[in-house]
Amino acid sequence: MGKTVRDVLLRALKSLRETAFKEFKFKLEDLDVKEGFSKIPGGMLEKAEHVDVARLIIQNYTESYGIEVTLTVLEAINAREEAAKLMDALKTVDGYTFQEPSSEAGASYRAPVQETAQEATSRDEKHFVDRHRAALIEDVPLVPPILDDLFQDDLLTKQAYNKIYRKSTSEEQMRELYTFVNTWRDKDKDQLLKSLRKHHAPLIKKLESK
Repeated sequence: MGKTVRDVLLRALKSLRETAFKEFKFKLEDLDVKEGFSKIPGGMLEKAEHVDVARLIIQNYTESYGIEVTLTVLEAINAREEAAKLMDALKTVDGYTFQEPSSEAGASYRAPVQETAQEATSRDEKHFVDRHRAALIEDVPLVPPILDDLFQDDLLTKQAYNKIYRKSTSEEQMRELYTFVNTWRDKDKDQLLKSLRKHHAPLIKKLESK
């Protein structure tokens, strides 16, 4: 008997450490879903085991959208390796064709991109936006113009943009933005830095002088 979507989904959930699995359920409960679908109630997720969560995802979102939801949540908790393994595992499911979510699909997931040799060599050198993560979260006074730039550059989907924008303070918006930034390559982070320079030049100059 061949593998099913439910099989590979369950395997992906079981690969998460206990704390990551709890965070996965927390984010899943909070996820903004496409029109026509409803969020899974938190009460059903709180004590749910891996098998239960896999079943709830398929039942509430169907196989196709359920995989999209799962990848979105894995990205949000910075489980990029597990997301990549899930995508690979889907290729082994007979009769299933995985399609990467588009920005119009209402998902925030962006598939991991293979590193170039140069990126692999320099990946241990932290990018500016990673080195100064705490300061940027705390001190960036106005986030929406940055979101506009990132959305225009296709680094944020519409759903991700709206999710960040709805946060009540700039600090909360930046903290939510970093759940996506954590999965980006350096060239994507360069675009964020470019936007920060444009809108908050004094802050960036201050951080660069340290």
